[in-house]
Amino acid sequence: MAVDALSGGRRIFRLLAIAAGVVLVAGGLLLWRLSRRLPVDEARRFLTAPVELGETPPAAPAVPAKPADVQQRLASAEQEFHEARYPEAAEDFEWVVAHDPAGPAAAPAQWNLTRSRLRSGQAEAALTALDGLLRHYAGYLREQAPALGEGLEAMSRNDLHAAQADFERMIREQPDSEFVPLSHALIARIHWTHGEAMETVRSFVRMFQSVHDAVPAYARLGHELDRYAKGDPNVAETFSQMAETGDEGFRDIYQYLAARSLLEQDQFDATRGALEKLRKRYPDGDFTDIVDLEHAWNFLRHGQPAEALAIFQRLEQTPTPKQATAFDEFFDLRDELPMGIARCQLALGHYADAVTAYERAIREHPRSIYTLDNRVGLASAYEGLGQLDRAAAELKGILAEHPDAPKHEAIAQQLARIEGRIAAAK
Repeated sequence: MAVDALSGGRRIFRLLAIAAGVVLVAGGLLLWRLSRRLPVDEARRFLTAPVELGETPPAAPAVPAKPADVQQRLASAEQEFHEARYPEAAEDFEWVVAHDPAGPAAAPAQWNLTRSRLRSGQAEAALTALDGLLRHYAGYLREQAPALGEGLEAMSRNDLHAAQADFERMIREQPDSEFVPLSHALIARIHWTHGEAMETVRSFVRMFQSVHDAVPAYARLGHELDRYAKGDPNVAETFSQMAETGDEGFRDIYQYLAARSLLEQDQFDATRGALEKLRKRYPDGDFTDIVDLEHAWNFLRHGQPAEALAIFQRLEQTPTPKQATAFDEFFDLRDELPMGIARCQLALGHYADAVTAYERAIREHPRSIYTLDNRVGLASAYEGLGQLDRAAAELKGILAEHPDAPKHEAIAQQLARIEGRIAAAK
């Protein structure tokens, strides 16, 4: 697998998942802009938490609220939401749900509580509110958007193909619904699960574009991501400009996207310059290890494995800065390091060292998204050592265990070539 596809595609859609995943319906990134930390844990929760549906409201309070009081708080919440006073709206919507959980206003209040928490920059509280909506008021979602409800049911039983079809049907059938952005976000989650980087990006772009009261910064980010996903050759220049003059809370993202776009256009020197700008401007930011990793992959990609190896080894021996630990874990950056070392050793022709590195990567990170790539690399290292039978056995195991592997044909061709060498040697 090409170095840029390995270190770029998977990382870029995880980056965008963080930037967009917790937005869900329209807010969210306020959390990032206020704290200057990417909402990593919240994004992980949205992208991986089980979907559990239910229709039993929470327990009612010991002393029920008077209907008039419920209506008054509901009216206040709706007015506050309309006036963009989201923290106050959240408090009032939450009060309505807590004091009349089985009442007619509870389910819509729970949905608007989710939206209010997002717009208040309280991503964790927003996801808790969304979880409460699914667990206690799934029937409301079915009533408001039947196909969305069916899609959530399919997702809860892990039938992702059916879930995606239902979410797409909901968008077609109810294009003006306030639940359309949620459907796009859930489709993005499905693409993310499948490791479909650009489709994940496109779904998040559609989410940004479908929000009725879109924040201009989100609209601009969505537009530029759409260009990126379509392969616009001029997008790197735009990202560079946006890193200088774009929305303040998004400039580090634009700076990183500028570097990634230049790398994908094989502009090695320009990529290095963009990464150095990112490091200097945000020395305490989330991108600490990514800058070094991009440098390492750049060196390897341009036939400089010794230089790349030095960076990979240094990073592996250096603990992650405390403020970037969650970010590194979400991106599986620590999983990349032994794989990077192994690839460098392979490129240097140090086949025994490559075998050791690949075997260690597989042993220490058995559930890594890179395991399949590591096994293919291990087979290549075996072949370099002349251990053709071991190489062939490894490739046969991969093909048998992963019949739908993206590089299935390339792996089969590698196996055929090795088997040809074995036959010729007899």
